[in-house]
Amino acid sequence: MSMRIVGYSDRLSVEHGDEIAFMVSTEETAYHAEMVRLIHGDDNPAGPGFKSVHIPSSVDGEHEGLLQVLRPGSYVRVPHREGLETQGSFTIQLWMWPTTPDRGAQTLFAQRGASGDGYALSLENGYLTLRIGETELTVQSRVEARVWHFVSVVFDANTGDVQLMFEPICATRSGTTNSARKSTTGHTHSPTDILIGGQELLDSGELVVSSFYNGKIEAPRLYDRALDDTELAVLREGRDPLPQAGLIAAWDFSRDISTGSVTDSSGHEFHGHAVNMPMRAATGRNWDGKETSWRHVPDQYGAIHFHDDDLSDANWKQSIQWKVPDELPSGVYALHVTAGDAEDFIPFTVRPGLGKPTAKIVLLLPTFSYLAYANERLLDTVEGMGHVDYPRQGQDRYTVENRLLSLYDTHSDGSGVCYSSRLRPIVNMRPKCVMQWLDEGRGSPHGLNADLYLVDWLYEHGFDFDVVTDEDLHHEGARLLEPYNVVLTGTHSEYWSNEMIDAAQAYLHLGGRMMYLGGNGMYWVTQLDPETGASVEVRRRGPSTRMWEPEPGEAHLSSTGELGGIWRYRGRAPQSWLGVGFAAETSGHGRPYVRQPDSFEPDAAFVFDGIDGDELIGDLPNLVQTYGAAGYEFDRADFRLGTPAHTKILATASDFSDAAQAACEEIMTSDSQQSGSVNPLVKTDMVLLDYPDGGAVFTPGAIAWCGCLSQNGYDNNVSRVTSNVLRAFASDERDFRAAAANTVAQDVTA
Repeated sequence: MSMRIVGYSDRLSVEHGDEIAFMVSTEETAYHAEMVRLIHGDDNPAGPGFKSVHIPSSVDGEHEGLLQVLRPGSYVRVPHREGLETQGSFTIQLWMWPTTPDRGAQTLFAQRGASGDGYALSLENGYLTLRIGETELTVQSRVEARVWHFVSVVFDANTGDVQLMFEPICATRSGTTNSARKSTTGHTHSPTDILIGGQELLDSGELVVSSFYNGKIEAPRLYDRALDDTELAVLREGRDPLPQAGLIAAWDFSRDISTGSVTDSSGHEFHGHAVNMPMRAATGRNWDGKETSWRHVPDQYGAIHFHDDDLSDANWKQSIQWKVPDELPSGVYALHVTAGDAEDFIPFTVRPGLGKPTAKIVLLLPTFSYLAYANERLLDTVEGMGHVDYPRQGQDRYTVENRLLSLYDTHSDGSGVCYSSRLRPIVNMRPKCVMQWLDEGRGSPHGLNADLYLVDWLYEHGFDFDVVTDEDLHHEGARLLEPYNVVLTGTHSEYWSNEMIDAAQAYLHLGGRMMYLGGNGMYWVTQLDPETGASVEVRRRGPSTRMWEPEPGEAHLSSTGELGGIWRYRGRAPQSWLGVGFAAETSGHGRPYVRQPDSFEPDAAFVFDGIDGDELIGDLPNLVQTYGAAGYEFDRADFRLGTPAHTKILATASDFSDAAQAACEEIMTSDSQQSGSVNPLVKTDMVLLDYPDGGAVFTPGAIAWCGCLSQNGYDNNVSRVTSNVLRAFASDERDFRAAAANTVAQDVTA
């Protein structure tokens, strides 16, 4: 059964006194809501089970239900005002690069009212088609996928003739003009908005945008006269000066690439705005491959890539608004909504105000990674990835039914998804939800649900802590972390921006301490949308372990212009400042750690206080994978990639099965020596790295680590190691090792 109640919030992080809005959709006429603090999200009976605490609030109780729908599909809207419509003759000209030309009706350019007045230019089952009034005109030659086409519509009101033409332009040929002519008496005037990439149509009596186009469009122009063949040739060849007489608007997509703004360069200011974030910084028909950064040659990046399944803002009506009470402790919370036996948790964090810490410990939740994995649909094709079938959750079905996508998925036209927004339901960012299918198809928590293992452990051990998010760190930098003695990361902090790395490194150099309690961290170059602050962007440039590849020339982020891919190739490999970086991943069992010589040195002894010297670390059941503290995705030290020479390698997990495979960027040539049983680099290193002025990093380098924390009633050596380091790192003393020794002495005395 799919989700009968679902929602999202307008933000993921709030402070005391902030108001947070929740958008809820349900099939029922009413639903119940209450606030809860989330503690442990995994309901697996092998662990402590689901835990939450009700927080009495003004929103508790029954609320009127409302069914709200998702409407994916990207387009440009140019609002109508006087002078935008065509009264008589007109010309439309644009360039198109279709990706699914044979797929139904796809609107390229339209100014058409619900009554059928005006015009609409579209692709219909592979053929270029124009509707003008009641007249329909189709070119009887098929357009080609992934080829640039020069397209024009010329209507002469004096003769009533309309000409529709396209010409494919590619390396092997050009000049093949395909056209159709027809006489029409249809009335062309429609005082409505112009839409590029979609069209407003009636759906059950409601006017909605549909008929979305898949592919690139470049340089659409509108004239209030019929251009002749010579003038069209000037446009086709891109020669200057362009014909300006009668020009109504010329939309230049190479401008304002980092925003949703669409600029009219005609001087008439018929500017538009992109809806649902179609991909910007897309190569145009004139890209020559000499430069691969849109910032260097913006005129060669004059295209926008539209998709029929883009969705940046669900734009649902607000259902509940809540003001965060001043007395509410920092933590992870959720609006729990129920309708009959259906439920949803809409999570958010409460953080203290900047410079107003309430504890010495802060947990940095990896919300950028939550967004990257948001509504991941790899599970929908899990059989094709070599795994067995599994009982699908309601969240999985909702994702598929509503065409929701993550940064791991591809659009319906096969291009990679590079933007992910929080202004829509993120149904796998939930307690009780499993995402990754490991150990022969067993469901496993990931993201928020796995990070709640750490939240639960902190509560169980009585540690006071604050909670902040990636988004907070991106905006506020090192000053967000400075008041804290130690920063804990989540289990999979994979997606970091340049601003976040700068902030974390500055904090460490000022004497701050970090416990990086995950694996595959600080890996992808990621950026927050500068315009809305609600979405993140990734361009999966190789070499890297990736699910898709950008088109040639499109590896630079539209948000900042910086080169995408992984930080390793930007000179900021995580090994250089955390001591370890991504090494391998496995869908099979994890492994325990074996202590290494560095762990027996006096300045590392505090980590293993209370643990026998020959004891395997994490030789335990695991809630992420069936067994072993080192698993799923894991990291190792690599001095070639910048691991500092003074890094202490405390323990190593190795001897993985062949289900473990080296990261793609580690493989120079194709061979059969990349699996756990034969590749000595398929391993995990637990390290301790000192920084100046008492700063330090500790990491076990594995996503699965926190999945062992609760085993044996929280009394196990993974829990002990984590507690030993946290108590030392949280101390006020500059010499945290001395603080650890004092703590041990006090424990012995007690």
